[in-house]
Amino acid sequence: MTQAQTYYIDGYNLIHFSDSLRRLMDTDFEIARDKLVDQIIRWCVSSGNRAKVIFDGQGKRLEQSHNHPATNLVEVLFTSKHKTADSIIERAVYQSKHKNKVIVISADRAITDLCMGMGALTMNPQHFLTSISEAQSETQRVIQKTNKQHMGSMEDRIDATTLERLQKMREGLDPH
Repeated sequence: MTQAQTYYIDGYNLIHFSDSLRRLMDTDFEIARDKLVDQIIRWCVSSGNRAKVIFDGQGKRLEQSHNHPATNLVEVLFTSKHKTADSIIERAVYQSKHKNKVIVISADRAITDLCMGMGALTMNPQHFLTSISEAQSETQRVIQKTNKQHMGSMEDRIDATTLERLQKMREGLDPH
C-alpha cells in the first residue's frame, strides 16, 4: 500500500488564484476561507490524500480551526500574528520523515524553492485548483452514472426467475 501524499497549502495564497473565492473574500472573508477548506476536504476524502491548510496571522499562537467538519485528512491552522504560513510550511517540510510525499502549494517562489531544496514537491496554486475541480467533476459524473444505472426499469432490476413468474401471472390475468 502506497503512502498518501500530504499537501501543505498556503490558504490565502490559494484563495488569490481562485476568481470566485477572491471575489467572495472581498465581501465575506470567513465564508471564502470556509468554502476553500470545504473544497479541500471533499478533494481529500475522494483522493485519500492529506492536507494542512495554513492561514497567516489570525491568532495569538498557532491554533487549529474548530469551524470545519472533523476529518483526519485535513488540518486547518492559523498562525500567530508574528508568523507566516510560509514559516509553518518550511518547518513542517523540514521535520517531515517522508519529504518525497510532501507537496507544497504556493506561488511564493522563495518557499517553493526552499521546500524543493529539502526534497519536497511543489505545485502551482492554479494547477491545484484545476485538480480539485477536475476531481469534483469526475465524482459528480460517477454519481450520475451510478444513479442512472439504478434508475432502470423494474424488469432490469429483478432476477430472471422472478421475471418469468411475473410474466406467467400476467398471462393468466390477460383476457386475450
